[in-house]
Amino acid sequence: MNTVATLFFPESLLPQPTSVVRALLAERYVVAAPADQADIGLYTAGQLAACQQAPAGQIRLLEYDQYSGIDHSALGADILLPLSLPVPFLSNALKQALRMHQQQQLQNQLLRQLAHQENEFERLMDIGLALSAEQDHSRLLVRILQEARRFANCDAASIFLIEPADHGERQLVFKLSQNDSVAFDSQEQRFTLDTSSLAGFSALSGTILNFDDVYELPPDSAFRFNKAFDQQFGYRTRSMLVIPMRAHDGRIVGVIQFINRKRSPQVRLNSPEIVGRETLPFDERLVTLLETMASQAGVAIENNLLIERINTLFEGFVSASVHAIEQRDPTTSGHSFRVAELTIALAEAAHHETDAEYRAIRFGTEELRELRYAALLHDFGKVGVREHILVKAKKLSPEAWVRFHYRIALQKERVRNHYLQQHLTAARQQRLSSEYEQTLRLQEEQALQKLDAMQQAVELANEPSILDEGTFGHLQQLREEHFTDLDGRKVPLLEDHDFLALAVRRGSLTEEERHEIESHVSHTIRFLSTIPWTPELERIPHIAGAHHEKLDGTGYPHGLSAADIPLGAKMMAVCDIFDALTASDRPYKTAMPLERALDILHADAGNHKIDASLVRLFSRLPLTQILPGLKSL
Repeated sequence: MNTVATLFFPESLLPQPTSVVRALLAERYVVAAPADQADIGLYTAGQLAACQQAPAGQIRLLEYDQYSGIDHSALGADILLPLSLPVPFLSNALKQALRMHQQQQLQNQLLRQLAHQENEFERLMDIGLALSAEQDHSRLLVRILQEARRFANCDAASIFLIEPADHGERQLVFKLSQNDSVAFDSQEQRFTLDTSSLAGFSALSGTILNFDDVYELPPDSAFRFNKAFDQQFGYRTRSMLVIPMRAHDGRIVGVIQFINRKRSPQVRLNSPEIVGRETLPFDERLVTLLETMASQAGVAIENNLLIERINTLFEGFVSASVHAIEQRDPTTSGHSFRVAELTIALAEAAHHETDAEYRAIRFGTEELRELRYAALLHDFGKVGVREHILVKAKKLSPEAWVRFHYRIALQKERVRNHYLQQHLTAARQQRLSSEYEQTLRLQEEQALQKLDAMQQAVELANEPSILDEGTFGHLQQLREEHFTDLDGRKVPLLEDHDFLALAVRRGSLTEEERHEIESHVSHTIRFLSTIPWTPELERIPHIAGAHHEKLDGTGYPHGLSAADIPLGAKMMAVCDIFDALTASDRPYKTAMPLERALDILHADAGNHKIDASLVRLFSRLPLTQILPGLKSL
């Protein structure tokens, strides 16, 4: 900040005012400057126009006639002085102008600092958003080092992560390093997690290490600097900052090493002399900002690893589910895995095909993952069908019975509460006689007995036995009973679907449930739709549930037309039929030769059952490489 203000003053000043100004100049409180460049301007009464035309920000002192009748607010001056510039007035005015100038300078400096800080915070927020958006773990680590080095203007940086090792131990894993001055291949290395290295010490202690010259560590340090890289590549590491990265819960997940902060990002540190001249230490403010960035990086890494673990967990869940399905149905063992492999191979082939009929077919990474899961789970409903048959011993499901039982219990409590209120009201009004009390008791008992009778009728009808007409009629009466729920809505005591289940005359399954047993696809759609899929996977139920649909609308379960069938389901249909024809694990038939199975696919395509262009592409796939067990003529 410039501490000496520049001053303009006219040569026409009277001797005494001139002496005041000369004294200030002599003592270097101010220096003389032209009117259009000065920080402070001193104008006589005849220089009103010059005062008004002075540059913005100038502190203007103006001589004026207080008896002239001129509007002082229109003069454009900051400080007004009486005519002839009396020395005491002029001296105080100049001192005040100097104070105003210093305050103005300080304000400008603070504004610049604030703008710089705002810019840094915006950069930190942008970096945080960029890191949180990156889901690929390898790209995330590269991005962290790039953003960190750019923010700190560092020549190099390295990142270490703490990862589990054998027997529950932890290791310090060198993941990645970047260096603007040296070209080298950064390869992952694993080290024992101890305090012998700077990174290990920082990771275990949670301490930030900051050295102006890492070659000059204190002799009593518990750690040492490894000079192997410098010796191998002729580099000179000087200033170094090691910051632990913490997850959202404060747990340390790794460390970042910032190496050789530079004056200019364009400089290459290819000699010790340049290193000594161009590197800077990490000041306290920068350390604070980089600590914030390291925390952002730690959270991003932990979130990224969490996503990977979730994906691995979900992959295991899907695989285990498919294995469970196929254990329940050994005749189709391996079918879902083979269909998934064939479907992904077909999708990738279509994606890379250049012919016009395939040009619009493109699959991204997430879309392929979605299609693969849909193919793996396309028969997921089979396990639901069998469990439904095994578990349902009564006509009402356990959940439906609990709901009905709750309604009866709720109604009983309301009955008791109603007659208790009648009793209390009569008592307060002093009209409670023994006869009236007996009447209330009888009415309460009758209402409760009616509810007990309803419950017993439902309990009897819930057993999978043959219903007679009397019981059916009683259920019809129950169907007409209503009550008010907790939200004040009028609802039936026995819901329609519960009534239909209880009205089944033989067994325990309704007609709808029998249709579900006959159609595993309906169960697949239902089960998969209950899973809270992420947006990238939300079409899995639709794709998996449409693999038995036909282009001519004769498929099931919905009879969709060609335009409404997802592309992935059309691909899966081709692969599903092919595997059903060629599978060698069906006890009721032998595996069909590859060529014969392809002929059948082409015939189905000719009958507008499945997509002809996909069948042609499928026929060109290296099927025996995808499924080595295929039988060929």
